Amino acid sequence: MRKTIWLLCSILVVVVLATVLGRAQAPAGRGRGAQTATEPAPAGRGAPPAPVAVFKLEDNFLQWRLLPSEKQYEAIDGKHLMETVRAYTAISRKYRDNGHPQFWGRIIGSSADAENQQWLLKKFTDIGLSDVHLQPFDMVPQWMPQSWEVTATGGGKTLKLETAQPSYGATGTTGPGLDLDVVYAGLGSEADFAGRDVRGKAVLLFSMPLPGSWRHTATAEQAIRRAQDKGAAAIICSIQLPGNIRTQLYPTNTNVPTFSMGMKDGMDFRDLIGTGTAVKLKVRLDVQMTPGLKTATVWGTLPGTTDENIYILGHRDGWFESATDNASGVATMVGLAEYFAKIPKAQRRRTIVFLGTSGHHNSGNYSGTYLFEHRDELFKKTALMINAEHTATALPTLLGETIRLSNTASGMLWYGGGNERPKLQDATVKAFEQFGVPIYAEPERGAPGGEMSRLWPYVPGVQASDYNMFFHSDFETAETVPPPGLAATTRAYAKIIEDVNKLELSDLQRPAPAPSTAGR
Repeated sequence: MRKTIWLLCSILVVVVLATVLGRAQAPAGRGRGAQTATEPAPAGRGAPPAPVAVFKLEDNFLQWRLLPSEKQYEAIDGKHLMETVRAYTAISRKYRDNGHPQFWGRIIGSSADAENQQWLLKKFTDIGLSDVHLQPFDMVPQWMPQSWEVTATGGGKTLKLETAQPSYGATGTTGPGLDLDVVYAGLGSEADFAGRDVRGKAVLLFSMPLPGSWRHTATAEQAIRRAQDKGAAAIICSIQLPGNIRTQLYPTNTNVPTFSMGMKDGMDFRDLIGTGTAVKLKVRLDVQMTPGLKTATVWGTLPGTTDENIYILGHRDGWFESATDNASGVATMVGLAEYFAKIPKAQRRRTIVFLGTSGHHNSGNYSGTYLFEHRDELFKKTALMINAEHTATALPTLLGETIRLSNTASGMLWYGGGNERPKLQDATVKAFEQFGVPIYAEPERGAPGGEMSRLWPYVPGVQASDYNMFFHSDFETAETVPPPGLAATTRAYAKIIEDVNKLELSDLQRPAPAPSTAGR
């Protein structure tokens, strides 16, 4: 009998909890949200088992319900936008599986670049844009690592450090590679190097993510540069994100082989050094500078009724699957093209130009350079530029020794024209609030990265971007993109375009600088 009562009570508790969680409210005035819970993510070495999910995260992200007056924005649907995210991540995986198991993604100049150009070209054509075409660019020789291997041995034990990834532009090895003694130098401060002779040796560093490999202490505090200056012959930087995440670092500007590495591999390597036995690190990195590659900008136009224009950019490239950076941005750009293509031309005040740019992850920022160099002729009558860059990410939380994704979107860095364009900034803030785009109270001083980072002083610009823990890593998959968050940013951009079309160019362009009084 007691067992029966205990079982019934247990069931009742579960039902009550599920009911409470299922009635978690969305922001005031927007109706009810979905269940709240988290999804297990890679645990760090020695961490307790991750909790078991009770629902599939992608089907249970919190929804931002539209008011009756906003029903037209239902056409911008998150699940539909995710079709682009999945198509672009699939192109990355195809490139990996067709002979590029280590250095992969939608790399500028690669076959994956050419394939995603054609995908977007067809999409623009199917939507009904006009003047759909490629603007080709011949590339300078590109840094293309062919293969590499990093192996540590000591005390009869061998560690094949699978998550070792050369920083972009890293110096390669010759012949069979390097066979080096090893020094562990902690966080790489002067205090960590004190009393350690690293000349001619491999150096292992630990780096704290800020919040991921986009910014981390080894670069912020010059630890990698310090290791080189002290004579290191190779540098290994373990990014301390729980699990064993492979990351692609920006150029470290070192002249010795330099790698990032996952947390578990880094800890195992450190423990091997800590045994007190002689440890050797074998490093082989085969790099080629590949000539003759090509890339392109994908153009499409939606004509308006005046000679004024709006530009919407989304870069096509990325490391690994690069779902947030930047399949999400391409999805937003495509979603905006679909939305405005259904509006009669007579109701479109300004021509909208859509650009799938080459990108900027390797030395192939040809689209951005072209736009900057031709800014005076291209943007003379531009009312708005939207840079669709990292437009939605599921909120990751570093909790103990695990990273867990919640069923809501991350906060976004944002820029809305700045104080010198108050009407644009006001329209931006209101649109983000209206559609539930989570942003910080403080806007950035300029566009937070990407092609618009050079253009914002010259063009009325809007951008919301997230640089999350999984940025530039092999965990940046489609599962980290929340469909409702993707819809929210895209809807907000659509509303900003509509509001901007009610303003004059003089309300949007920066005022001319005051005449100089010097020498008067």
